[in-house]
Amino acid sequence: MVMIKFHILGAGGALPTLQHNPAAYLVEVDGLALVLDPGPGALVRMARAGLLPGGVDDIAQVLLSHLHPDHSLDVIALLFALHSPLPESRAPLEILGPPGLRALLRAFTGIYGRWLQPRQRELITTEIAPGWSRNLPGGGAVTAFAVNHPQDRLSKHSLGFGFQDRQGHLAVYSGDTGPSDRLEEAARGADLLVVECSTPDDLTTPGHMCPRDVGRLCAAAGPRRVALTHQYPPAAALDLAALVGNEFDGPVVQAVDGTVLTVPEPTGEPT
Repeated sequence: MVMIKFHILGAGGALPTLQHNPAAYLVEVDGLALVLDPGPGALVRMARAGLLPGGVDDIAQVLLSHLHPDHSLDVIALLFALHSPLPESRAPLEILGPPGLRALLRAFTGIYGRWLQPRQRELITTEIAPGWSRNLPGGGAVTAFAVNHPQDRLSKHSLGFGFQDRQGHLAVYSGDTGPSDRLEEAARGADLLVVECSTPDDLTTPGHMCPRDVGRLCAAAGPRRVALTHQYPPAAALDLAALVGNEFDGPVVQAVDGTVLTVPEPTGEPT
């Protein structure tokens, strides 16, 4: 099946609420599932959504946009689960993220020791930088680009990702970022842009986006459809789609946990 299906299982920031929990995404590209930014509770939300029918054996690749805990903490839960004798898969597990990922995993292992060693599976740790790309088995591709989210621990890089199916449909994920020329370039003409909208305009925070920022980005880049994620409670309480609409006249979805978006868009999918 040729398509991209973007599951937003955590549409909030670091402060959990009923409908906006920390980052958790699963992206299907031509049927291949990629776990993206598994923050606290991500595995539970994936299981509840029916996305792990085979349990953790179903997870083959994990992508991290950056190393903050609200985007990476369930890596610990995944590795601990794979230390159990119950999972049966012997396929390698690959975790990919910006430089500093290996240091983060070493630090986790320094705390938990062998409890984070998968019992059956080889663990492959791959550090990636802006400009990285990989062809996917179905004929699609995933690429990484730099975004504007300053880091002061472990890594100097924060990444956004582009996911392309074999027919050329494109979904772009911003990760955490402030206004960014590279994000604008990556999002230009995208079929779907999943973009952070962390704060109201009057609470703008460096390294993050507010509705005004998102609207201006989208007006310049022209994505066909936009989904707003990484909403902290003051932002989630607003009609963010309407506020973005002050600058951008395309379709905008204010995501909640459980929002699923498909590219190309099927008839009847909410916009």
